[in-house]
Amino acid sequence: MSSVQIAEMFYSIQGEGASCGRATAFVRLGGCTLGCQWCDTKYSWPGGTPIELQTILETIQKFPARRVVVTGGEPFEQDIAPLLHALKQADFTIEIETAGFAPLEQVRCAVLADQLNVSPKLANAGVPYARRIHLPVLQWLRDTGKAYFKFVIEQPADVGEVDALVSNLALAPERVLLMPQALTPDDVLSKSRWLVDECKTRGYGYSPRLHILLWGAKRGV
Repeated sequence: MSSVQIAEMFYSIQGEGASCGRATAFVRLGGCTLGCQWCDTKYSWPGGTPIELQTILETIQKFPARRVVVTGGEPFEQDIAPLLHALKQADFTIEIETAGFAPLEQVRCAVLADQLNVSPKLANAGVPYARRIHLPVLQWLRDTGKAYFKFVIEQPADVGEVDALVSNLALAPERVLLMPQALTPDDVLSKSRWLVDECKTRGYGYSPRLHILLWGAKRGV
């Protein structure tokens, strides 16, 4: 029986993106080599515990919802095709969270998902451009027709960087979401006030960090 490296599994509501507010099982995979300076899941970077697919299914099938988010870390730094097949056979609606920087051959199994939450990292992540932006991969994810592009915004100047990437990738505005970089409820609210105006001006969507508003940076909720 195949396994994947798991950092944690839990049940909550989706706090971000196009499906924000939905009851969701989370399967957080271990391992990420990108190293964003503001990452709120650095505990997942080193990897995780190998857990067999059957155990993963048995765990999340105990939850009432049949929506699962495969997140990380960076999911595509592992071979997740067997996991996606197993989730699909178990009749889960599958979302994948990815930064979109892994090699394309590792990303192709994304077609098994129902929704792709693609979060290309901006300069505010403190990672060199060539490490964080792989245009052929982002274009392929766009062309699946399943991708929403979610950008983490620290300050107003970041929005111009998003505009350039949106233009380069020819993204439809309704597939673009801006989300405040924040780890406290006060930060979410204060940044959201000007960020919503930026979204309205461009026709982009706005993504809150609902879990931060409700529980702060607490893990596993």
